[in-house]
Amino acid sequence: MVAQLFNRAPQAARTATPLLAFVAGEFADPIARLWPAPHGDFFALPAARRHAAAILLAGHGRRPIGESELRRLVEYQRDAVVADAVAGALATGLMRVLAKAGEQLWRRRDYDIFMDVMTDEAANEVLRHLDVVHPDAFAPIAALPPALRMATIVRAVPSEAAAADLARAFRLAVLLRDPNAAARLARRWGSGGDTRAVFTRALEDLTPDVFRPGDPAPALDAPFVRITSRKQLEAVALEFRNCLAEHGARVAEGRMAVYVWRAETPAAIALSRDAAGWRLAEAKAIDNVDLDEAFLREIVHRLSNAGVRTGPSLQAVASLIDDWARGAAYPRAHHPGFAEGLALGDLWS
Repeated sequence: MVAQLFNRAPQAARTATPLLAFVAGEFADPIARLWPAPHGDFFALPAARRHAAAILLAGHGRRPIGESELRRLVEYQRDAVVADAVAGALATGLMRVLAKAGEQLWRRRDYDIFMDVMTDEAANEVLRHLDVVHPDAFAPIAALPPALRMATIVRAVPSEAAAADLARAFRLAVLLRDPNAAARLARRWGSGGDTRAVFTRALEDLTPDVFRPGDPAPALDAPFVRITSRKQLEAVALEFRNCLAEHGARVAEGRMAVYVWRAETPAAIALSRDAAGWRLAEAKAIDNVDLDEAFLREIVHRLSNAGVRTGPSLQAVASLIDDWARGAAYPRAHHPGFAEGLALGDLWS
């Protein structure tokens, strides 16, 4: 819709100037069509209104908005009307928040995250009190589960990666107990202190309050076939040309379960058990070839229905949380793809 605006303007005028490209980034072209070169009326807008325009261009408006209406809205309407068009019932204070968002527009993905945070009541409150509203500041809020989106925790989380690790630890801590424990754990983790204090409490809660015997390996329907003897395990290792036979002791002790997916594309599946239950530890085709993502999603879907979780082991998560508590964590990006997020290959924990 936006691409059709100002068709009467000369083509050169509807091309982004270098300055607009710098300020508007991936929104430069649609903004150049809305505010033709030299884009003076756009540059004259307060930063909050420029960000509001980008949010609307990213498709996050409360309702569909026409092209010419978008320009009139952000140029001439009162702040309250602009905010209502962007966020509806959550519009209160929006323009004050966007006034702290900086002169340069963000990436489309950053506006997606921002609006996700805006629509959560607790996160919205934290967002309003940030000194600077920037993706590096609010991405950690979005990475946290709603129960942990409180100022005492957000202040203690140094990065989006740290928030993602804390979120994973929270899910496991609840899994080690029961869903009713979530609110209690959140209050405990958010009871104050610095990064070390918050992450130390999280690390402590990755040990269950009550020790229970492990559940038996899940009974999976065809085409899963469970391996129940050393002879079968050795045969599977030969068939798939992998190292599963080396894990016979762990299978015998009940800490690992091995299955073969007997379908058009055979796959060797290994589950590992820790205090949080059974986890998908590996899934490979013959010669340890990675499975296609669609195939892997089908396997994960069936395992999830049987109560098998995915992602890093309890031990691996505890190690990451301990690193954050000690200030020893290394910087890293946090946007894993589907397969990477499964953390396959960890067969020993």
